[in-house]
Amino acid sequence: MQRISHQATDRDKAPWKRIALFLLIAIWLGSGIVGRDPWKPDEPIYVGILHNMLTVGGDAWWAPQVGGVLLPAEAPFIHWLNALAVWLPSALMPLHEAARVSSAIWVAIAIVALALSAKRWSAGHISYLAAIVFIGCLGLYDRAHSYLPEIATLAALSLAIYGMSSLPVGSNRAAFTIAVAILIAFMANGLLGLGLVAIPVVVLCFAPVLSIYRVPLVRAIFFGVLASALLTTGFALRVPETALDWWQSGAGLTLPAERERFSPQTYIVNALWFAWPAWPLAIWTLVLRFRGFAGGWQRAEVIVPLVFIVNAWVWLSIASEQRTLHTLFFLPPLALLAAFGVDTIRRTWYAMIDWFGILVLGMIAILAVVISSALYLKWPGAIAAWSQKFVPDFAGSPPWLGYTVAAIAFVVWIALVQPAHQHSRRALINWAGCVTFVWVVGQALLIEPANFRSSHRSVFERVSQLWPERGCVNSIDIPASHIAMLDYMVKRRVEPVEELADASCDYLLIARNRGEAVIDTPGYDVMFSGNRAGDRGEKIELLRRTRSTQSSGEKQS
Repeated sequence: MQRISHQATDRDKAPWKRIALFLLIAIWLGSGIVGRDPWKPDEPIYVGILHNMLTVGGDAWWAPQVGGVLLPAEAPFIHWLNALAVWLPSALMPLHEAARVSSAIWVAIAIVALALSAKRWSAGHISYLAAIVFIGCLGLYDRAHSYLPEIATLAALSLAIYGMSSLPVGSNRAAFTIAVAILIAFMANGLLGLGLVAIPVVVLCFAPVLSIYRVPLVRAIFFGVLASALLTTGFALRVPETALDWWQSGAGLTLPAERERFSPQTYIVNALWFAWPAWPLAIWTLVLRFRGFAGGWQRAEVIVPLVFIVNAWVWLSIASEQRTLHTLFFLPPLALLAAFGVDTIRRTWYAMIDWFGILVLGMIAILAVVISSALYLKWPGAIAAWSQKFVPDFAGSPPWLGYTVAAIAFVVWIALVQPAHQHSRRALINWAGCVTFVWVVGQALLIEPANFRSSHRSVFERVSQLWPERGCVNSIDIPASHIAMLDYMVKRRVEPVEELADASCDYLLIARNRGEAVIDTPGYDVMFSGNRAGDRGEKIELLRRTRSTQSSGEKQS
């Protein structure tokens, strides 16, 4: 009797389902680009670098700067590529929103690379699953929709994995893909990115299942590192002092001697929520493969992601500061491993993921609607009073377009999660749909109060009104993000000094942070003191030298 296989496959998927999945990913990619200013801590700095490149030109393309202040720890390389992607969108939207288009492009590259990798290693049985698991990771959305160099490294990791999967099909093309991935990672994060991609490739040269491809792998490493070295050489020849400062700052690395603490467990803890639900599925895949299921664990689709995960954990622990953002680098290999375990998980597991997404994330979306009603329509009264504590003095007109978008999203969401045959794949699709739905509703209804709470625009606009028409303004201990946004938002520049005694301008801008030593400013009057709504621990102050101090200074001169 002929045995009928019920193994899930992507080969016979209905065209409308493919279109629906494509639309889900497209909505996920485009839903968080517009509607807000750059938010601390990192995005304002990189938007400021790109802004100076496009407006100042010249050396700003080689020596990264914000508001005329050089940033010795930053390299310009990835911003060159991003500027190409920003050129057309910047004619239609503000620069900081256009810059996020480049991030969306990098994430799209990562999604396609992961889908193709899964397709090659599964002989077509899975492809879109890796992309669905990837966009469903809870920690990815807000980072992927910000202008950050780490997003390009995320794409580089996915491209490197895709290159490894393409070795049996075309070794030369695979070697080229891996070399490009190494170069992109270096351009984005310097030696840190280089190690995240190149070190796993070196290790995989000695993996038994990939040892027959050692020559193309070595070729990929050689040309990737060579291209990075040539880029660094050009950087050093063009701006030698800036390149030396960058190299002395670590060239993207933060060595143990320069760090306050060493806590490799941080990434494990962060991944518990950041990479949900990818990490439980990835562990399940490893458990099955170590038991000998589906050919065992000594196969490329297991060894390659596992080596990338272990290398990321070790390399980040010893060569960088402990940052939640770096948990991004675990997502591509985790999502790929998870995709190979989806079809084998037990019914209780995928039912839990399915109903958790529908109930919990659905309730969060409804809560977003209620909070929006409280903020804009002052109903319900108790929630309106409570929400005002988080956005004091916020006033805005109801976002009727946002309510329309939210209503459409609710209809689409209900159509997506309506009762159907239960299956593990359907549970993951529902999860990704619920995550996308929550973000769409949140962006449509709450982006304005969130921006009011997190943006420095209102503070800097008030400072700008008191800015001297003539003369200069010194600054002490002002973060680079503030300098960048002062220049970008209100076209004001400061002249930083290290100590008050070095101040030569009549005006002084400082940032006082709770818990830090207070800068004593004798001889100055406070003209402005304020903070953004979401950070009461920081005060930005504009001070003016007293007239008696000015007169004595003029007499001495």
